[in-house]
Amino acid sequence: MKEPLIEVVYMDGTGSTVRNDVLDVLIATQKILRFRRADGWVDIIREKAKLRDYRSRGKYSGSDRRAPWPHRE
Repeated sequence: MKEPLIEVVYMDGTGSTVRNDVLDVLIATQKILRFRRADGWVDIIREKAKLRDYRSRGKYSGSDRRAPWPHRE
């Protein structure tokens, strides 16, 4: 499935669409003025948009679905 793209407006006024992970970087590095959510535009300067902090997630308690690492001899 294709990841949805998010509309952004850069500091120079040009527009583009980016992936969600790129949006986080653009916000953190203050490269954009605003981005569009489903309910409208978010102005970075005025709204003080926050990044998702993936480090604050708790330990995963579900079953491990990853394949075991191949063991070499």
